[in-house]
Amino acid sequence: MTYRTLILEDDENVRRLLAMYLRKRGHEVLSYDSPIRCPDLEWSACRGDQQRPCFDFLISDNMMPGMTGLEFLEMQERRGCQMDCRHKALITGYLQEHEKTLADKLNCHVFQKPIDWGDFCHWLEEGEIHCMDAAS
Repeated sequence: MTYRTLILEDDENVRRLLAMYLRKRGHEVLSYDSPIRCPDLEWSACRGDQQRPCFDFLISDNMMPGMTGLEFLEMQERRGCQMDCRHKALITGYLQEHEKTLADKLNCHVFQKPIDWGDFCHWLEEGEIHCMDAAS
């Protein structure tokens, strides 16, 4: 199974590292340095459906130019994104209390910087298994 993954990360080195790792795992990866550069920002509603959402995974930094990762995730939810919230991850160095509350409300996984790659790999493997189960 090929997984479709969206990466939003303004740090070019982190973005490339994530993309390279995911591609080696068989993911089709789209990556942008800001949510405002992502064509999905222009959608009035998600193009996915109940059987197959637009992406299988979304990995976003929080602090980026133009829009935070949390703002992007919240906008996706308002627009009816069908992607499993367990497959959305936010990477951040620090969250204020209201941001923690919003991340909890959105049910996205939060990775603190520096990323614990063991935790990241475990999260990804669990998601891949869930995607395969949902496809069968």
